[in-house]
Amino acid sequence: MPDTPLYASQLWPPVRPRAVNPTLPTMNLLEALGFVGRTAATGVHTLLPLGLRVHDRLSRIARDAFEERGANTVAFPTLQSRTLWEESGRWEVYQAEGTLMTTRSRSGEDMCLAPTSEEIAVATVREHLRSRRDLPVRLYLSTAKFRDELSPRGGLMRGREFVMGDAYTFDAGVEGMRASIDFLNDACRAALLGMGLTGVFQATADGGSIAAGPSTEHLVLGDIGQSSILACDHCGHRGDGAVIAGRPAAHNDPVVNVIAFALTRPDGYVVPAAVAIRSDLHVSPRKVAAASGAARVDLLQPDELPGVFGKQAGTLTPWDCSHVELYFDTSVAHLDDFSISDGADGLRPHMSWAGAPGLPPLKPDGTVLHRATEGMGCGRCDDGRYHTVRAIEVAHVFELGTQYSAPMGLTVPDPEGNRGPAYMACSGIGITRCLQTLADLNRDHHGLRWKPGCGPADLHLVVLRADLPEMRERTDLIVRQLGQHGIRLLVDDRPETAGEKFAYARLVGVPHAVVLSPQQADPTVEFIDRWSSRHASMPVSQIPILSSAH
Repeated sequence: MPDTPLYASQLWPPVRPRAVNPTLPTMNLLEALGFVGRTAATGVHTLLPLGLRVHDRLSRIARDAFEERGANTVAFPTLQSRTLWEESGRWEVYQAEGTLMTTRSRSGEDMCLAPTSEEIAVATVREHLRSRRDLPVRLYLSTAKFRDELSPRGGLMRGREFVMGDAYTFDAGVEGMRASIDFLNDACRAALLGMGLTGVFQATADGGSIAAGPSTEHLVLGDIGQSSILACDHCGHRGDGAVIAGRPAAHNDPVVNVIAFALTRPDGYVVPAAVAIRSDLHVSPRKVAAASGAARVDLLQPDELPGVFGKQAGTLTPWDCSHVELYFDTSVAHLDDFSISDGADGLRPHMSWAGAPGLPPLKPDGTVLHRATEGMGCGRCDDGRYHTVRAIEVAHVFELGTQYSAPMGLTVPDPEGNRGPAYMACSGIGITRCLQTLADLNRDHHGLRWKPGCGPADLHLVVLRADLPEMRERTDLIVRQLGQHGIRLLVDDRPETAGEKFAYARLVGVPHAVVLSPQQADPTVEFIDRWSSRHASMPVSQIPILSSAH
């Protein structure tokens, strides 16, 4: 069933194109044109009629992309019990981070407005999973999320309330989870392409505390982007410096530092570890997690070092770490002459891994553990260097492993009948973020431009002399005719001048327009393509959009 046509004479807020400057920043332009409204709460916005139409179409495109690939769509509650979040161990963590919005019911039950849906997804599948044959499970949902951002900014780019198109997958083992990750990436790519987002690329990223390993970001380059990634100027390799490899430049007088960490194993057991790295580089905890298999990597604080290593901060050397797991970054593994810290006396120069009096030889096996940074050589090619680019993260795919299923008791029997936790993955598409991204990337000096199938309407019907009875009759006839083809319409039936209406059509950016004028012989209309600015007179039955309507 087609959407009811939007009539400009009935829109709220009222259409006032004379007051709109088409060169406004994108978020301001969306607000001025009645797509998005401000509220008294920072980081919280109202979707007005035009914006809601875009939101609903983007949501439908994303849902179709997942359902066409076999996902089932569900609707999880956003208001969730503290008990659920305590099962996963995240209530206290998220409370400490200050991102969890909480409330208490009249009966005294603590609850939260969920910023993400891992807990409720596990609880829902746990309720119905009975057999290994029930897997894989692939669920899609689109709900409002709430996150108490410290500095919400950029309009819809980073808000305290936002809409996400999420998917959660459950498998019996690692191989199944990998297949589900491929499924999630494929569905995200199809959804973003269907929204008209061209130039989207994938980059390996640090999934943070939510993930069990490196994740995959779907990004598009843009000035309004709030993500900074590294890109090779030769081969184009791109990604988060915490995950991708880099080649540090040689150093004439290298110093080997030791950074101490606490590694939390998947079974919850915590062990100390240390990383030997060149002093001018930074350790990537995500790379340490990948190298060690740890579920969590936390930096040991200076006051904790004496109890573990017997030495103060700034005096630790690789030779002090024989009783803990010791990892060597590639920046130091092949050094023949370097300095180490020597306590209050400063640096001890001309050291080597062959040892020294009182120091046994060490055999470092280098692993890439340093964070890649701007100016560093590309880790994929020999000729390029990384530079920082701004990008918009429009989707993200995470490997979750068993970090939620295990503590929450979601288990599945293996072929021998032994029960083990299910393996999970998830993805998220920022629906509201995509709305602003599309508006920003596709606009021109006249205003917005929406790709076909993504804007508030498919066709903008510009009615000149809409006050005349015969023009009202022609308008009603064409609206019914186009509506039968499933075409979504924005009808400008206001008693305004032609110039006013043409300016509004360019500002609002519906991809196609039809001009209905008393000067034209019925049924001839003027067809305008917003993207090419081409004009052509033709019968209504021959306008190009009819051939692609569905």
